[in-house]
Amino acid sequence: MRLLHTSDWHLGRSFHRVSMLGAQAEFIGHLVATVHEQGVDAVVVSGDVYDRAVPPLAAVELFDDALHRLAALGVPTVMISGNHDSARRLGVGAGLIDRAGIHLRTEPAACATPVVLSDAHGDVAFYGLPYLEPALVKDEFGVEKAGHEAVLAAAMDRVRADLATRAPGTRSVVLAHAFVTGGE
Repeated sequence: MRLLHTSDWHLGRSFHRVSMLGAQAEFIGHLVATVHEQGVDAVVVSGDVYDRAVPPLAAVELFDDALHRLAALGVPTVMISGNHDSARRLGVGAGLIDRAGIHLRTEPAACATPVVLSDAHGDVAFYGLPYLEPALVKDEFGVEKAGHEAVLAAAMDRVRADLATRAPGTRSVVLAHAFVTGGE
């Protein structure tokens, strides 16, 4: 399966009081063209779609345009919310948008419910771990101490438990927008 991974679009960002929307629109155009030209099977977007929780209307319109253009290609897209996004605002209409092949994953409690896509080699389970603010999700994940490592580990335990129930050979992809240290 040919994947195109992006993240941190930060739609609506200004740099030294200069709007980046023109450049961001060019990026969206390039992204859509690349998906089409390269025969991409799925697009994954790992958070920070917007630059702030309440983005300007022009940024929302650009995101809407991106969703329509990706859906028109018929290429599934899996997106999660990041720390700059309002998960609730980004996830509005997710059930309806899902029908168009755009899969928004913004609810921490649903991190072990994958989007399952298939290719000639079988199923691929895409798990979306939106940004998990420890103080806000520690109860959901049953961790005593609110910390990034603890909530991410608990979320991954749920992902592994779900994957273990799937058919042997099921491949998996985990999208996360997380604070991580100590990687190699």
